[in-house]
Amino acid sequence: MPLVINCCPCIPHRFYISILCFLGLTISYIMRFCLSMALTEMVELPKHKVDPNACPTREPPEENLPKEKEFKWTGEEQGRINTAFFWGYTITLIPGGVITEKVGAKITLLVSTGATSVLSIITPAVTRYIGVWGLTVVRLGMGLAQGFMYASLHDVVAAWVPKQERGLWGTVVFSGAQAGNALNFLFSALLISWTGRWDVVFYFWGIVGFCWTVVYTLTTYSFPKAHPNMKPKEKEILDAYLAEVEKKETTTYTPWKQIFSSNPLWAINLAMFGHNWALFIVVTSLPKYVSSVLRFNIKKNGYANAGLYIAMWLVSILSGYLVDFLEKKKCLTTLWSRKLFTTIASVGPSLGLVGAGYAGCSALWSQVSFITGMATMGFFYPSLKINPIDLAPNYAATIGAIMHTVGAIAGDIAPYVTGAMTPNSTLAEWRLVFWVSFVIMSLTNIYYLLFAKADIQPWNSAKKPEPAGDK
Repeated sequence: MPLVINCCPCIPHRFYISILCFLGLTISYIMRFCLSMALTEMVELPKHKVDPNACPTREPPEENLPKEKEFKWTGEEQGRINTAFFWGYTITLIPGGVITEKVGAKITLLVSTGATSVLSIITPAVTRYIGVWGLTVVRLGMGLAQGFMYASLHDVVAAWVPKQERGLWGTVVFSGAQAGNALNFLFSALLISWTGRWDVVFYFWGIVGFCWTVVYTLTTYSFPKAHPNMKPKEKEILDAYLAEVEKKETTTYTPWKQIFSSNPLWAINLAMFGHNWALFIVVTSLPKYVSSVLRFNIKKNGYANAGLYIAMWLVSILSGYLVDFLEKKKCLTTLWSRKLFTTIASVGPSLGLVGAGYAGCSALWSQVSFITGMATMGFFYPSLKINPIDLAPNYAATIGAIMHTVGAIAGDIAPYVTGAMTPNSTLAEWRLVFWVSFVIMSLTNIYYLLFAKADIQPWNSAKKPEPAGDK
């Protein structure tokens, strides 16, 4: 039992736990992707080929950063390092969903964040003493740990957030990903610039992650029924919601056949693949594009990338308000709000990436295209991200894990493909990368429009079949 019931007794516990989960996902994403910022100062740029479309250097390099970088890894090796996280992540997503439904979200969430924090802290030592393969193994381990994260968060939202509040508070929780990306690119770049060391980001964020783990351990409950002193109004709201959806605290049976044969779930899965293909190219590889093509130094690189995620985060929160408002006023059904907002979040980023590729060396138009395009990706959060909970609150952790597993396959492939397609990091190579993203996002969105649903599916209340002899 937590030592402290609620650090913020002035707000309902369901809002407090949503905010804390938002912060947990924010910190986890920073630890997940701070490597992409650090790599720009760890590894020498390729010198294989002269790019006829190369942009001029915009600013001198930071004076307190070493002139010669520690590592000389190829684009393919960097792609393998970035991909290693997603291989681990893919392996534990579905097991993480099943385990979460057996033991509750709190335990799996704490294990995920705590293990990630430890691995972040040891990253510099392992990289220096073992090299590229040591870093690859650490990233694989970090992916294995974070595979439990989204399953846990889906279960928390399904247990604590009623449907009428899900557009906003579900978005608050899952928008931690974009807040984490924004803070990573902004503050990781500043930490490296101020200290002149790439390793400081792994120590700093690892310690922050450990502190969050302690706070979450001491101040939250896994399920509403476990809270002994909930305010009467909040208890009434949650009791009504849980009775309506028949949400169980734990499950003993999972209807795998019905889940994997569900067209609405596969619509979500494929849309998630397209979303993650573009997102993980931007998160893992855009700093390299900004550094090697647009020629920004580390500080400007951080500002440029942070702007994308600040815009995406703001749009996600505003769109969460908008979804709840439109559904409350009966302007849109839940299904059509999911389809409309998912489509905006697919078309906008794909056009933004292609537009940035053809902006050439114009820093202004490149940034306008990147920011306006990627900002629309925020519309995924009150639509695609919470769609699994619409289908089956009892199995939110499992089907959320399946969705993120399919999405993580894009993470397994996209960074490696991007590294292989950009051996010289020329503008022409990057344009092809952006066109591939456009095609993938468009095709997966079409499938979503055809088959998506937003009502509770019959298998949400599935019971374990009785043995033939018991009939």
